[in-house]
Amino acid sequence: MATADEEYGLRMKELEDAVSELKEQVFRSKAKLTLLTEQVQGGSGAGSRIVITHKNLMGPNFLLVEVNYFLDGTPLWQEFDDAGTKLTAMKEHPLWDGNIVEGSHTLTVELRYRGDGSGVFQYLSGYTWKLKDALTFTAESGKLVQIDVVGFEAGNFTTEMSERPKLRFDKNVQTEGVKKPESPK
Repeated sequence: MATADEEYGLRMKELEDAVSELKEQVFRSKAKLTLLTEQVQGGSGAGSRIVITHKNLMGPNFLLVEVNYFLDGTPLWQEFDDAGTKLTAMKEHPLWDGNIVEGSHTLTVELRYRGDGSGVFQYLSGYTWKLKDALTFTAESGKLVQIDVVGFEAGNFTTEMSERPKLRFDKNVQTEGVKKPESPK
């Protein structure tokens, strides 16, 4: 009959073997995933590339307090800034620059602004605007899709302040110079 120390040692050896086997499975899975990613995202061909940039061109009476970006339902950037100082100061923010699977994709964006009125626009401080829109686009082999998502103030001095916050997508497709971004070293 085995002593408690021998049983403990045997059990530890079994656990070590099981952990080693799991590590080996993870290593093989990572290698397969890397290979599949390269194949799907154009590592073996020209591929398709997308660059997404957030731009805040809103005037000083509007504070950006929340951003939500989703690509095909997957979150790209989600941030909440109750004070509105950090997000409002970010006039241009690169979100994504990389290869993408060819085919149809949807970029969904939600921006929430809060009024920051003073003087004759004091009433704006009580308002919030939730701007939500989506852009469906096609990523094609050998092409670069550049999408600028722009929060801006529409209209002119006759436009009601409450009607000014707007959201638009500026899309540009280029057929040359599509290269896979270099990995950081």
